[in-house]
Amino acid sequence: MSTTFFQKPENALKRSEELISVGQRSSALDVLETVIKSKRHRQWSPILEDIVKKFLSLCTETRQPRRAREGLVQYRQITQSATQGPDSIRKVVATFVSEGESKVREAEDKAGLGADAVANLQDLEAEETPETMMISVLTGDLSDTGRADRDNYVQWLRFLWESYRTCLEVLKNNAKLEELYADTAKKTFAFCVRYKRKVEFRRLKDLLKAHLSNNQLNTTYGAPTQEASLRLRLEIRSEQLNAACTLELWQLAFESAEELHGLLLHPNNRKAQKSNVMLNYYDKVSQVFWVSDNYLFHACAMQRIYNLTERQLLRQVAKNEITREQANKSLGTLASKVLLGALSVPPPPVKALDGDMDPEKDKHVRMASLVGHTNVPQRKAIIGELVSKNIMANVPTELREMFAFVETEFDPLNLSKRIKPLFSIIENNPELVSYLQALKQVVLVRLVQQLSQVYQTMRISDFAKLADFLSLHDCEKLIVQAVSNNQAAARIDHKNGTLNLGDKGLEGETRRSQLTNLAKGLQTSLDLMSQDKEERRRQKLLAFQELAERLEDERKMMDYRRQQIEERKEFQEREAAQKAMDDAQRKKEEEEERRDSEEKRKEEDKKRREDDKRRAEMEEKELGEKKRLKEQVDALKREEKKKKGRAEENFGVEVSGKQLDEVDDDDLRNIDKDALIKAKKAQEEKLKREAEERMKQAVLKLDHLERARRENEREILDKAYAEQKEQDKQRWEVESKQFMENHKKKHAEDIEIKQRMLRMVDAKVVYENMVTQRREQDYEREKAAHMQQAKADAENNRREREEQVSKRRAEKERQDKEDEERRQRVEEAREKQEEERAKMDAIAEKQREREKEVESKRREEGPARGGADGLRSGMGERWGGGGDRDGPRGDRPPMGERWGGGGDRDGPRGDRPPMGERWGGGGDRDG
Repeated sequence: MSTTFFQKPENALKRSEELISVGQRSSALDVLETVIKSKRHRQWSPILEDIVKKFLSLCTETRQPRRAREGLVQYRQITQSATQGPDSIRKVVATFVSEGESKVREAEDKAGLGADAVANLQDLEAEETPETMMISVLTGDLSDTGRADRDNYVQWLRFLWESYRTCLEVLKNNAKLEELYADTAKKTFAFCVRYKRKVEFRRLKDLLKAHLSNNQLNTTYGAPTQEASLRLRLEIRSEQLNAACTLELWQLAFESAEELHGLLLHPNNRKAQKSNVMLNYYDKVSQVFWVSDNYLFHACAMQRIYNLTERQLLRQVAKNEITREQANKSLGTLASKVLLGALSVPPPPVKALDGDMDPEKDKHVRMASLVGHTNVPQRKAIIGELVSKNIMANVPTELREMFAFVETEFDPLNLSKRIKPLFSIIENNPELVSYLQALKQVVLVRLVQQLSQVYQTMRISDFAKLADFLSLHDCEKLIVQAVSNNQAAARIDHKNGTLNLGDKGLEGETRRSQLTNLAKGLQTSLDLMSQDKEERRRQKLLAFQELAERLEDERKMMDYRRQQIEERKEFQEREAAQKAMDDAQRKKEEEEERRDSEEKRKEEDKKRREDDKRRAEMEEKELGEKKRLKEQVDALKREEKKKKGRAEENFGVEVSGKQLDEVDDDDLRNIDKDALIKAKKAQEEKLKREAEERMKQAVLKLDHLERARRENEREILDKAYAEQKEQDKQRWEVESKQFMENHKKKHAEDIEIKQRMLRMVDAKVVYENMVTQRREQDYEREKAAHMQQAKADAENNRREREEQVSKRRAEKERQDKEDEERRQRVEEAREKQEEERAKMDAIAEKQREREKEVESKRREEGPARGGADGLRSGMGERWGGGGDRDGPRGDRPPMGERWGGGGDRDGPRGDRPPMGERWGGGGDRDG
């Protein structure tokens, strides 16, 4: 690294360009690296962006990816706090990657090789092997340009791969650079696919997994950038799945599908399930399942593809983008694949294992989740879905016949004869031929199952005729495989040349109860041979009674034993859990102690290395300065020697008791730098004095020479002036004479041309009049047409204005009419309300008159009811006031409220109480 310090970054950029112009690219790289790593230039500026671009360009030309990575990391730290930092680093990374790609293309064109030429290269990150080194030695002549171009091509591929990895490391875990990170990841996938780099693809997958797992998505999304991040991650995982399938790395493709499925199931990812991402996902998953012979899940994925495609086509039909016939035609081939995929699923075992005992259950549940099922689907359900969703309607007739032969009909003797033409049709169809072998296996298993229901034994030759769509060797292999999978029951007897069908062994369903039947038969025989049946019956009854008596004790003992076993098991489990926790805690503590000690050791080593490095740098810097001073003194000494031109003189310079020529690097380390500086200054002063003396001598010499030259050249100059004057006069006379002759000749030619042109004047006047007359006619004609059109436009405008005025007048009349009708309705309603109010006032007036009459009659009849004082006091208390009857009545309620209703006098009084209760007295009126 250069130790030169630059106050301004642009000075470093200029210095690097100067070094590049003279071919010193390494020095220019050191200069730019000094600015990038300097602590004084930590503030972002546009000139710093140009410096980084130039630095990366030099790293690309010199193929130094590690220095490029260090520079990018430093620049990322610089741009973190800048507002324009993300845009700047985006430009820098894009330029760096594009330059690397262009270099690879140039090397590829120069070598004349394609992308397949490096497909056999094992690892781009591996160093040279002994074999390649031996080949390079044995073929080391310069004439082998083809191998040299190929090696150059491989080196550029390695650099491009390192560039991609560097960019991904720089751009990771930055929300503002996620889009650039996704684009770089896509370019890296394209690089792996184009050059068939399987090892690098595996490393890239692990790298992306580490990056994206460290930057976990939050489940509570609220910002728009989180949805964008999720979309970019979906694009990355989709490209990863596509690249894995293209490179035929099926295990990595399955892992990529699981990672993509995890993103698709995200709660904020509903939009992605409505796009083409799901179609691509299910397409690649179906390929993975087909290659791994998981035909069941391949069929489920194909059904998902069919459902999504059908939904998209129906939307296009609803929008009139395509017709219904085109949609059905597009669904035809896909429906055929769905049907053949479902038929390719092997038949289930005759007796399946219990779900808890199935070792493949967890793996099947994982694969089922990838195709949208919570449980493992069954072949019968898939076939039923084909029929229920009417997928069979879009399938050709031949494939529907095959479905009937395999699933519904029972004709084992003619199955091969009827299905072989259908196999030929499938074999001739390039889109369906991949299902042929799996269909043959399923048909063979179906044939064996149907024959086992009819025959017990069959000659192998006869069976080969019934299964002539496969070779006999393949039939035997598939039968053994079907028996091992418990899909059929058959045995091949090569000794007798027969095929034994059905369950004949001791493990068969009909033989599993043989021991029980044998025991029952033996017991019956013993009972028949026994002489004392009554005694045996009595003993058996006694045994049953004892058994019944001990049954409760046995049950209690079993419960107690079971309880003890459960307690012991729980105790052991607790002990094991506690031990595991203790071990984990101990390991954790040991790991923490080890990590702390390791970190301390690393810190100490780092500090020691930094001190050593700093000390070495200072020593190297001081040694470099001493070397530079020594070189300068040597240069001054050589200059003095050259100027004096006397080799016999001693021009040596002594430093610390030694001649400077005899000083080497080890002596320089021990020599004081001040001594070198003094020697340099002394040599410079000496050269300066000598130069001044030489300058004085040269000035005196030049003065004498110049004075002598001017004295000698005065007469020569006067003579030359006279000669030049005479020559100029002669030349002027000749040129003047020539000019006058040419002028007279030109004047005569012009007069002749004028005489010829005068004959054309009359014709010119006639032509001008004709053109003027024609243009005036055109003008009058266009003017008349324009006036006529203007009158027509004015008439149309007048009619339009009159129509608008009539419309506004009619609208105003209609509005006035509606307002008048509305006003009349309001007036009628108001008059009706006043009439009703007058009627109500008249009714209220009549009611008040009736109440007054009742009150006056009551006053007249009051003394006859007995107890005037008591009545008055009661009345006073009742109405809330005292005094005579003519006084005020206090809080007496109105008549209507007191009696609970209105109406006439003779009508009912509402809630009026009886007379005795009303007046507070008992007895009749005469009491």
